[in-house]
Amino acid sequence: MSTIITPEDPDWLVKLVQERYAFCNPDLAQAERIHHYEQDKRLSSKDTYFSQWEEWDFEWATFKDILGNEQFERYEANLKTRIRSYEESLVEDDNGKLGEIAYNQALLTNYEKILPDFFNPRSPLKLTGLFQEETKIDFLKAEYKRYLNEMKVRLLVEHFRFARTFMPNLLKITLLQHKLDYLWPDYFYFKHRMDEPTKATANYLKGKLFYINDKIYNLVQEKFDKLKSLNQENYNKYLGERPAVGSLTYGPSTPEDRREHLLMSLLLLDENKYGWRE
Repeated sequence: MSTIITPEDPDWLVKLVQERYAFCNPDLAQAERIHHYEQDKRLSSKDTYFSQWEEWDFEWATFKDILGNEQFERYEANLKTRIRSYEESLVEDDNGKLGEIAYNQALLTNYEKILPDFFNPRSPLKLTGLFQEETKIDFLKAEYKRYLNEMKVRLLVEHFRFARTFMPNLLKITLLQHKLDYLWPDYFYFKHRMDEPTKATANYLKGKLFYINDKIYNLVQEKFDKLKSLNQENYNKYLGERPAVGSLTYGPSTPEDRREHLLMSLLLLDENKYGWRE
């Protein structure tokens, strides 16, 4: 009676490995070890995952231990081909990002044009009536600056981890987008990374802002509606029309959340742009 090999059978999986890596001709024992490596590589974690280069390093170290010298030479030649192809795809993708650079530069220019209106002592856009809370506001601003610094390090580490030096345009876009958080604070994202003392201070100040005259909020909202319209024009100019449906957005969604986000972002505004350096 013949044995039927099914996709669930370990022998079948090992034979697939032999076929997949036929260029280095692994025997059954080697293929079984490679299969175990592939299972380890697929272990899931919600917080940690390989970059492409880290995965290749893991693969290289594993195959170095499994294969014989001649087999490993063939494996390395194949790996170099895969790496070169991947790097070329990154460069090609990066070359198509000039429009994104232009859009983000225009976005920053638009914000820089309106910022003086918020720092003019006579401006109707200034928040008033919070002078007694200066210590708490200074604390919240210091925490926001710390958040900005942490995010900048995170963004740089992740860029070079996943793109190395093959995507300089993407790096420029990342830093342009991050610069906007120095010019106009992003309270919504900051809120979700606060520790408990910072959250308590923010909630206290948010309560004070609840009594801000609707006229001030409406004036700020009008200015940002105009800015939004101008930014949409620039988006269409540099990137093409934004899809009308099917796009996901992440941010304040209810009128109450939008009011909180706008007024708290206004509270965090810093005339020195939190020490941003090009």
